[in-house]
Amino acid sequence: MAQQIINEINRFVTFRFDYKKNRVVNLKINRDVEVDEFLDIQYILDCNKVRYSFEKNFEIQILN
Repeated sequence: MAQQIINEINRFVTFRFDYKKNRVVNLKINRDVEVDEFLDIQYILDCNKVRYSFEKNFEIQILN
């Protein structure tokens, strides 16, 4: 995945890209999740045609 996309994701407060696991991780517990941020990240990934799958705890596994 391009560094530009990773930088965009890392600007969010609730989520960060984990290089070791190749996934977007949620930094908060379920009740504190910023759903709007989650949906914004999904939109960024979709626009850049990045393949992903949703995991538990509002995490996103990058498949590329």
